[in-house]
Formats: sequence, C-alpha cells, structure tokens
Amino acid sequence: MAGSRKMRHFDQYVLRGKLRQEGFERWRYVFSALNRTTGQEKKFFIELYIVNPAISPKAAVISQKSRLAYSESDLQYALAGTDSATHANDELDVKPSYVLVKSGVFGNGGKHMNKFYASSLFGYVKSTENFKVGDCLFGANSLTGMISVTEQDLRLRPELLCNSGAMSWELKFERQIESNPLYNRKNYLWVPIGTKSLFSGSVHLDNEEYVVLPKSSNGYIDKCWGEKPNSPYFHLSSSKMTSIISGKALLNSCFALEGEFGGKLCATLDIEGEKYTVENRKIFKKDVIVHDCSQISDSIDGEKVHWTVSIHKRKFVIDVDAFCKGKELFVRDYEMPQGKRCLLKILSGIGKGEIRIYKKTGKNLELLEHANIYDAICEFGETEEIGK
Repeated sequence: MAGSRKMRHFDQYVLRGKLRQEGFERWRYVFSALNRTTGQEKKFFIELYIVNPAISPKAAVISQKSRLAYSESDLQYALAGTDSATHANDELDVKPSYVLVKSGVFGNGGKHMNKFYASSLFGYVKSTENFKVGDCLFGANSLTGMISVTEQDLRLRPELLCNSGAMSWELKFERQIESNPLYNRKNYLWVPIGTKSLFSGSVHLDNEEYVVLPKSSNGYIDKCWGEKPNSPYFHLSSSKMTSIISGKALLNSCFALEGEFGGKLCATLDIEGEKYTVENRKIFKKDVIVHDCSQISDSIDGEKVHWTVSIHKRKFVIDVDAFCKGKELFVRDYEMPQGKRCLLKILSGIGKGEIRIYKKTGKNLELLEHANIYDAICEFGETEEIGK
C-alpha cells in the first residue's frame, strides 16, 4: 500500500499558475542500505526538483551557467562599459527552468549527482501510474532510475553543481507513518508525507551494490513547493530510536522538524502512537520554539556540528540534540527560482543524539520518554549569491 487514500493527492505534481513561472517543487526520498559485499551501511537520497517549468519548457536553463571564454572584443567592451558588456552580464540574471533529478549518499565520501531535463520531458504515464523524466520513474510506491556524471562532464559543464559518479536504483516503498501538511500557506507548503517509510530493493553506487531491506531502511519521504525554498533552512528527522528508559527499540516512532518559517519550525513526532505536532496555524501564538545549528570541538571526534531544538507547548516540552562529525558533512546546492545566480547551499549529514519528551504538570515537568536517536538526517542551509 502506497499510503492512505487521504494522502494520495500528495503523490501528484502540483505546480500551478504563477508558480510555474516563479516557483519550485521538491520530492525527497531517503533510505539506508547495506553493501552486499562488506555489509557497510550507507544512507542514500533521491530527489526531484522542478523549478520555473513554464519559462523554458523545451530546453533546460541553468542560471549558474557562465561563459567559459571571452573574446578580445568582449574584454574591450567590458573595460569601456559599453552595451555589449551589459548584455554579457545579463546572463547573470537568467532564471532557471528545468526538472532536476538528484541522487547521492550521505556520510563519509558523501556526494551527489545531478541530471537536468527540459520540463516538457516530465510527464505522467497513466498506464503505469508513474511520473517519468528521462530514465527515472517516480511512482506512488516505487522508484527506478539512474544518473551518471563523469569528471569530463564537470570540466565541460561546471554549472552541473555536483560530484562525479554513477548511481542507479530500483526500489519499492510503503509509507508507514504519514503526516498532514505542517506548513500550508499560499506561498509555501511542506508535508513530511512518509515520516517513517519502509524501502526495499537495490542501489548501485560506483560499481558497488547495496541491498535495501524494509526493517533497516529507516526511510523518510517529504515534499514541499512554493515561491522559493526556505532560507535559512533547518531540518532534523529520524525513525530509528531506542528508549533509554526501557532499553527497547521504539519501532513505531519517528519525528521530523523543518523551517525556518518566519524564524520558527514546524514539527511532527510520533512516539509509539502518541502524536505531537507544531503546525503553522499555532506557531506564532504561545508556542516557544528555540533552535540552533553550531560548530563545536570534540577531543575524540574533532570538529562536530550540533543541531538543537527545544519546543515548549501548552502541555508538553520536547528537546532534541543531534551531532554530526564535521568530516562526514557535505554541501548540496539548489538554484533559487528567482535566479540572480543565487544558490541555497545545504550542509548535510547523518547524525545521532537524544530526544526528551516532558509533560507539563503545573510548574513541574514529568519525563515521558528519553531516547537515543540514530541515523538522523541533519541539515542546515542558507542562500548565497555567487560572485558577491
């Protein structure tokens, strides 16, 4: 089962109206897999990023693309500040327009590969109920595809904004714990549609095969769309937790926190059937949500990045701490729909930490759960205008 009938409409492509001229849509799938030879576990991701599809439907336009060479006359025009130089600089203000498939792996050796397509090549195949672009299929309960980027590709096209490598995948998935949209306004929507998802199948990364098993896949799926991605961007999520109180694995538990929405976060936590949510309708009232991402030094692991969240609602308090080793982090780039060579640069890693959930009883706090969290997606990002 792909998910509840109530959530089926989130399996569809939704960009409409003005958002097709200046807007984006991102689908994200994250899962763990085991190396068939060594047994080593890695965390993989597959993404679909659609930006400004109506601007250039027949050709993929990457706004980061710059002229690799200038003629002598170009340089003379530039020094003189004449019209031709102005036209050359116009290239900086081109808005992106394409469908991007991005895939990769977190952790040590983390990297990502990009494949750009004209938006007219993206469509729905009714007979198979899949969205298709190039060799990649995105279904309500399956994913197949492949991306290959060579070193020569990157030398010729540095605007690809990725690493070299090859990755292919053939996957099935089931959304075990779902969430309604937590931020839903006219200009932006975020829905962690599969906060806990089970994946199965196989992945090949640079000639290494990885097996995806449902029980150990620790899968996560979310979707967002709107005028532009969040900046600053903050994300934490995990579906692998063990209770420090009971010593037992929390097999039906997960959480996802994301922002910033007006400086705030939205969150969903499902702890063995008990659900806690922070939605956009209430986050600007009496809720207190403090979050931070900072760099620290550790005598054993060296440099680390520390994600912290503290949520104070009327009836409960939730504290989350997660850590990633600095050497295991890497940056993914996303072009902003508004162009101007502006990139959202997201620092990403897989971390571990702790979560505490308290119930407010008068002026006291009663500890309901204290758990270790593992295999957590930890991300922080900000926009950067290239050339400034």
